Amino acid sequence: MTDSGLGSWSDDLSARERVREIATTLTEPRSVEWVRKEAQISSWQTAKDELEMLVEFGQVQAVEGDDGNTKYAPNYQIRYFTEVAELINTHTREELRAEIASIQELIDEWKDDFAVESRDELEETLTDDGLNSEAIRERNRVLRKWERYEDNKRLLKHALELYDDARELSPGQDNPPDSSVSLSQ
Repeated sequence: MTDSGLGSWSDDLSARERVREIATTLTEPRSVEWVRKEAQISSWQTAKDELEMLVEFGQVQAVEGDDGNTKYAPNYQIRYFTEVAELINTHTREELRAEIASIQELIDEWKDDFAVESRDELEETLTDDGLNSEAIRERNRVLRKWERYEDNKRLLKHALELYDDARELSPGQDNPPDSSVSLSQ
């Protein structure tokens, strides 16, 4: 136990489990040594073996670092599909549609507020004469939000496109798929 009376995050985890915890939450490519230190383990080989296993299972990707050494990076594709599946499993079609409408409403407001038709057009206005620094900062803030909202809207769109198929495959559904049917039929 720590001085504060709370257990460390790693108290109940094995060395390999700690490596997995760190590796699956990476936000940028990292070396074996970095992961080893963050996982609070002494064995470099254990960290490397676990990272290689995670690569084999597609949880992380091995990439060549600037220094020529292998680094381990997030698998953004897996993360994206996990987010889509989470949306499908935790929301109804109606909720997903409503969220898309809310996002589009905000985008439409920005189009009206700044008299533009697209995010690119708004970005082009950043160098307009007559804009003070506060107006430029506000446009930059809106641009960041607009980009994030477009990404969320795309994610929601994919969730809706896959909704029925994914729900059929989800455990606990009323009509589970017939696993004996060939995919080629």
